[in-house]
Amino acid sequence: MACIKIKDELNKAEEIASFMLFLLQQDRIPLPRLSIFQILTAKARPGLSAEILSASIISRFDEIGIPTGPLVGGAPNVMENLVKVMTEEFVDSIQSDMRVDIATDIGATIQGVGANAGGPVTAIGSVVSNGSGVGVPR
Repeated sequence: MACIKIKDELNKAEEIASFMLFLLQQDRIPLPRLSIFQILTAKARPGLSAEILSASIISRFDEIGIPTGPLVGGAPNVMENLVKVMTEEFVDSIQSDMRVDIATDIGATIQGVGANAGGPVTAIGSVVSNGSGVGVPR
């Protein structure tokens, strides 16, 4: 017998358990793995440009029937200006506020070289703990 009577309306354990099972059983779309070549050549990417991104979006306006250029009577195209402002804000937010975290696996091979009074020294080993780092999106 419990000292405090449990109210049935507060007993949510079954609902929580069924929700957790639902989350675990959902079909998940796996992210495509990048090849080593793609990762190593990523340094050659030019980075994000709000101007190029907005021009790319505006160039596709015809596909969905949105007019480009000045409107009838010479009025400025507000939709083009909206896209430009939005892309500038997205790119600025990504480049200024976003953070990229990385982790290294245990067991990565390391090699070191050096010298002492006895001559050259070479060392080979492995990382014994996880490492982490922070990257800057461009």
